[in-house]
Amino acid sequence: MSEPRYFEKSGGGVVRHWQISRDGIRCHMAWGQVGGRTQGMSMTLDDEEHAERHLRKKISEKRRQGYVEVAAVGTAAPAAGVMADAKLLDVMRTQEEQRREGAWAGYWAGYEPVEGQEGVFTKFHDFAAGPGPFHEYLVLSADERRGLHFVVKAPGHDPGQVAAFLDFVRPRVEVAFDGRSHHKVALPSRIGQFDHVLFCAPSLNHYRYGGRLGTVLPILGCEIADEDTETLVEARLRGRHSMPSTTWDREPCPVLDLRFDLRSEHGFELLGGRTALREKTFKVYPRSMLDRGLRLLSEAGQGSRLEIRNHRRDVLALTRADLERGTPAEIDRFLLGDSA
Repeated sequence: MSEPRYFEKSGGGVVRHWQISRDGIRCHMAWGQVGGRTQGMSMTLDDEEHAERHLRKKISEKRRQGYVEVAAVGTAAPAAGVMADAKLLDVMRTQEEQRREGAWAGYWAGYEPVEGQEGVFTKFHDFAAGPGPFHEYLVLSADERRGLHFVVKAPGHDPGQVAAFLDFVRPRVEVAFDGRSHHKVALPSRIGQFDHVLFCAPSLNHYRYGGRLGTVLPILGCEIADEDTETLVEARLRGRHSMPSTTWDREPCPVLDLRFDLRSEHGFELLGGRTALREKTFKVYPRSMLDRGLRLLSEAGQGSRLEIRNHRRDVLALTRADLERGTPAEIDRFLLGDSA
């Protein structure tokens, strides 16, 4: 991770601060008023070169806004090796107790070993008034210094499926820590509807607890592309209209990347008379956008196109003439592939 760059700007009797750092393909930013609350966000870019350009661009923007770079105060990284030999559960408990107070002080109380699954712990969260009840699991490595995390929402929680999933995951915890951002691994036989397991490195889990905690989840083969970049995997897991990965009785959520150039001389009624809608590169979209694009394509003029890319990186290119031949009836089979 790069050293944080720290900036301040005075005006109106207050001092505003802003800082940025880069960690691989991610840029982390924080801002607020000195002495007040600090907010933050992270952005995932396409590659390290793109992330470095983004960092320089944001710094230039802040300088144009009147921010001046100053020496960071109280932002030094913790000394290397702090709790380096501690077990993951102890690290998690210590950090959470430092962060959470009052009603959250007992957050780590109640985690219990899973019978018949060595090194696996679980807790049931009865958040009926919020996200709904769910089961949280932690699968530790052999030395208990790192592990994998997953959540199963209560309505789709099946103890038999969870047990089969744990039997597959427990001997493979280290897969998530081999330096790659993710691994899509085929199951020898289906667990419920799922035929693959996705192992995610700590980078896809916000480097929680010093990068000791990865994520694992069951998926259908059509839900993650074999050659997805880390950026796209993060978008599919956490972006807008992302896959509901904690819902194990969900409908399939196949990869759906769209690129289109839709034009109408008379304007699209669905767009309030707008004459063009364009996406130059493939982007992750929900099914509702595909349905909308098909309606627009039915009204579009010559040269208009709508392209769909699936998990195999195959591309289905549609024109208005294709709609007239009934091609859209094949779209589900194209997206779902072997999962249909």
